[in-house]
Amino acid sequence: MSGVPNDWQLECVEVKQRGEYLLKSGQWSDCTFLVGTDPDQVVIAGHKLILAMASPVFEAMFYGGMAERNEPIPILDVQPEAFRALLEYIYTDNINISSFDKACELCYGAKKYMLPHLVKECTRYLWSDLYPRNACRAYEFARLFEENVLMDKCIQIISTNTKEVLNDISFEDVELNTVMTVFSLDHLNVDSELDLFNAAVRYAKAQDKRNSERSTSPPSEIGPPNEKRPKSPEPSTSKDKPQVVNVESSAENSPEAVMEPAKSSDNSDQPLPGPSDESKKNRPDPKTDKPTIRKAIEKIRFLTLTPQQFAEGPARSSLLTESEAFAVLMNILSSTSDVAMPSGFSTCRVPRKQLIGDGPSSNMATLTVDTPSPVMMDQVFGAPSHLACLPPYPRPTRHDVGTRHSAIVQNMNLAAGMGVGIGAGVGVGVGLPVAELPHLDRHGADYNKIYCQRPIIQHTDCLNTSVLDCSVTFMVDKNICLLGVQVPTQAPSEESGVSMAGGGGGSYCELLYAHLLDADGARLTYTHYTSRVPYRHLLDIMFNRPVYIQRNKVYKVGIVFNKVGWYPMGTCAQQVAAESVFFNFGIGQSSDSVRDGLIRSIIFTY
Repeated sequence: MSGVPNDWQLECVEVKQRGEYLLKSGQWSDCTFLVGTDPDQVVIAGHKLILAMASPVFEAMFYGGMAERNEPIPILDVQPEAFRALLEYIYTDNINISSFDKACELCYGAKKYMLPHLVKECTRYLWSDLYPRNACRAYEFARLFEENVLMDKCIQIISTNTKEVLNDISFEDVELNTVMTVFSLDHLNVDSELDLFNAAVRYAKAQDKRNSERSTSPPSEIGPPNEKRPKSPEPSTSKDKPQVVNVESSAENSPEAVMEPAKSSDNSDQPLPGPSDESKKNRPDPKTDKPTIRKAIEKIRFLTLTPQQFAEGPARSSLLTESEAFAVLMNILSSTSDVAMPSGFSTCRVPRKQLIGDGPSSNMATLTVDTPSPVMMDQVFGAPSHLACLPPYPRPTRHDVGTRHSAIVQNMNLAAGMGVGIGAGVGVGVGLPVAELPHLDRHGADYNKIYCQRPIIQHTDCLNTSVLDCSVTFMVDKNICLLGVQVPTQAPSEESGVSMAGGGGGSYCELLYAHLLDADGARLTYTHYTSRVPYRHLLDIMFNRPVYIQRNKVYKVGIVFNKVGWYPMGTCAQQVAAESVFFNFGIGQSSDSVRDGLIRSIIFTY
């Protein structure tokens, strides 16, 4: 090659530097790829040996029994930017992910070419960059590639930020199956079912508009027949939409599968005329199994609305026929109505449960507590549940703490706005290093400790014979700074030599380990605790450093007790409000929280 410097190898100290030079210069390349689709197709050079060393798919492509003979090799289902990032990883071990959408595209390529470490890093990035605006798209991506853990996390985001998800313009572009999934969830933070119905109206209008645009667009906008293009004909970039999510979209996502009942959605907010042939267009075709917007409408719990809410909203929409609206209204007015609900419509009269919060639709009590530490266990056990929430003595008000607490709040708000992360080498946005919070020392002298105590619903005891593990997952609705946890000390027993009838006197030497993990299992902070403690007390365990906790992200607290003896455990409340912060415990699978009744309080500030 002309212009190639002589002895370029001498400037490269590491193998990845040599690989980077070969990738950028194309020197000694022996294969080429035609990546992407018109008008953004590019030709990228590669080296068969290097590619085969990294991927069994490339090995079979170049050295297998049915080796690729085409030149250049067409790769139409991966975006050029993502393919370049994939090659950069293969040649240099560098992982370059700059956006949520690029992570989706790169993860698709990594799965296609069997690069498991790259898949893991892409998934880790997606975990750290989940927000209401992209939760639905992330769910579709996770469902497509069977990333079950990521799917669960997306559902949690949707459940806790439902109104933000529904009101974001991106909701109009999601797959219809995703709409049906959201409308089927039992936990949704909505004011009423009107939030869901209004979202369905907007979705139907957006899809109707897209259908009209597609019917008048030239064929060139649809793309070549050998590639499945995104559902929207509007120009789309990696920044706007992850193309890979729609690479293998099925027939159920086609425009024809979506809009059958919404032909007249431009007038969806106008009163319906009497039954006519036009209204028949809104009914699903029984000869097809394709999902329609009506399938999503059937998931809405109309019977939880008041007659006035229904009459002023859904009854006036063309998404329901006049006879359907009449039938629903009659059933709202009377649970014993002789008029049957329309076929397929939800007959549930129970409002959605709220995952976080104490709104009217939550059927789980949200307990407000503010209990300082330490307190005797007798003040908690055996007392009525409403008394267990009362502090035994007043806690200083926030104004008594001094000016330093205001500085803490300012630092945390600034960090939240900048997206600062914490911890060494952990995901984005999980906390702040101790150096960033100079006023937060471990002993808590300079800040206000707030206790989110979990009231005991049912009391049991647990015998530790060697090592006792306990853990609980949790999520909060505000950004906070986590300081530590509160755990019970042992109950006196005959083995300990302390009489149960002696009022719980005496003490013993406690030995335990506590840690805080993020959603990926990365350790954010920890502490070892060894001290002589009294029996039947609640004990504060402060972490080695405070950790900045982001709202609507899942964290896990774990404790390991190393002293043999009986510990007072119990079933604790899952939803607790401490001041203006709502905690939701037991997030995720049942195996994520083990003996969580031994973790009585989360100690935090904000």
